[in-house]
This record gives sequence, C-alpha cells and structure tokens, in this order.
Amino acid sequence: MTPALALAIAFGLHQLATVIWVGGMFFAHLALRPAAKQTLKGVERLKLMQVVFRRFFPWVWICVITLWATGAWGLAAQGIGGVHVHLMMGLAGLMTAIFIYIFFGPYRKFKLALEHEDFGRAGAKLSIIRGLFLVNLLLGIVTLLAGSIGRFAVALAA
Repeated sequence: MTPALALAIAFGLHQLATVIWVGGMFFAHLALRPAAKQTLKGVERLKLMQVVFRRFFPWVWICVITLWATGAWGLAAQGIGGVHVHLMMGLAGLMTAIFIYIFFGPYRKFKLALEHEDFGRAGAKLSIIRGLFLVNLLLGIVTLLAGSIGRFAVALAA
C-alpha cells in the first residue's frame, strides 16, 4: 500500500467516524427525542433512551478512537496544516472530554437510577445528557465546517 493510499483511507475513515458521531447526535437530538416525547410517556421514554445510549455509545467510542488515530496519522503524514487543524484538534479535544464526562458521569448515574426505578433522578440525568449532546452537536458541526472549509481555504491561499 502506498503512503498516499494509506492517507486516503485514513481520511475516509476520519470522515466516516465524523458522520457517525455527529450525525448520530443530530438524529438523536432533532428527530428521535421530539418523536419520543410526542409518543411516549415519561418512563417509556427513559427506557427507550437507555437502549439508544447502550447501542450508540459503543459506536461513539469507536469513532473517538478512529478520529484521534486518523487525525494523528494525517498530521504525521502531512504536518501541521494551518489554523483550521488547530481549531479542529482543540474542538475535538473538548468534544472528547464532554463525551467522556457524559459516559462516566450522568450516563452512569442515569443507568443506576433506572435500575433502582428512581425515574425522577433518571429524568434529571437524561436532561443533563441531552444538554451536553446539544453542546457536542454544535461543536461537532463547527469542527466539521472548520475541517472542510479550512482545508480548501489553505489550498486556495497557496
């Protein structure tokens, strides 16, 4: 495999991981949540979200690892590529920290509250998760745009 092909594959995996993570948050926040709120009562909605998180969060872990690995590969292969790269890395670090906090903080407490049938506490933790999802979604959109626009802006300026 040539270095150029390896870099192209890494870039493709980077984009795929971005689509899965950011697209998943977009879907969850703007489609699933309103539909669940409209059709399900409180406890059923909490249980639905527990199953959704159980299925989505392993994918997020895979995406986080893939994004950092392919991003590092790209930096090693091409060097530091401009302000947009630093912006992407900074925002990616913040997004990763927020996800790790969600996973080990409110999500863990959300699961425990549901196990103990403390639905009020579970709802409160879900509200925190929902707010942090929105923050990460917005950061993800800005990161995606920084990478997409910045890459072409650097090429056009050269």
